[in-house]
Amino acid sequence: MRDALRAELLKARSGFWLLAVLAYAVLLPLGVWRFSGIDLPDTQLMLACLAACPVAATFLGGYLVTRDYYYRSIERGVLLHRKAHLYLAKIIAGAVSGLVTGLVGALGWLLVTWLVLRSGLDTGWSTWQKLLGCLLACTLAGVFGVAIGWILRDYYFAAGISFLLPFAIELPLLFLQPSVARFLPNDVFAGLVQAPLPALFPVWLSLVIAVGWVALTACAGLRLFLRREVL
Repeated sequence: MRDALRAELLKARSGFWLLAVLAYAVLLPLGVWRFSGIDLPDTQLMLACLAACPVAATFLGGYLVTRDYYYRSIERGVLLHRKAHLYLAKIIAGAVSGLVTGLVGALGWLLVTWLVLRSGLDTGWSTWQKLLGCLLACTLAGVFGVAIGWILRDYYFAAGISFLLPFAIELPLLFLQPSVARFLPNDVFAGLVQAPLPALFPVWLSLVIAVGWVALTACAGLRLFLRREVL
């Protein structure tokens, strides 16, 4: 188990692709900010854009699994380690990668917020809550992405779920059918960041539902991985 975890953490931080993925942690909030058309930004509205960071963490988590299937290196991993150990190692690597993604997004977007607001930056408890919520949401999203990777195995399908589901389905549905959409994964992650949308659940309930989604997908991924052929 220790060797499997060491190998997965090493792979998770290797390659220039990681820098590109981490850049999404700042570019996605930037896109949300520009798309929202906020004319009179304040600290809380700016930091609410961090609700987009878990999307990058989900993609990164999925990539940790689908990359091995894409390059057909999953066989080597299974031969070197037990299936259960390999699965758990990738889950932990996904959580760590998600946390790093959240940290990069939180600090990077806080810098952007400071550049926009300058002396108007609010450093009160609400600001820290959003930053901590971003870290928690991205950590869970990293595990969620790993589970999606195990379920789908295909890089393109997993990437499509990571990026298209939150922006093309969940976000529009939040305005059309908020009573349904607020139960969906990315809207729950947004609740952890305390995005100012009235349909979202409070933080504690968002956390319960988010953990439920992560546990459900992780169990499904494990069951499929243990029952399927390696390729």
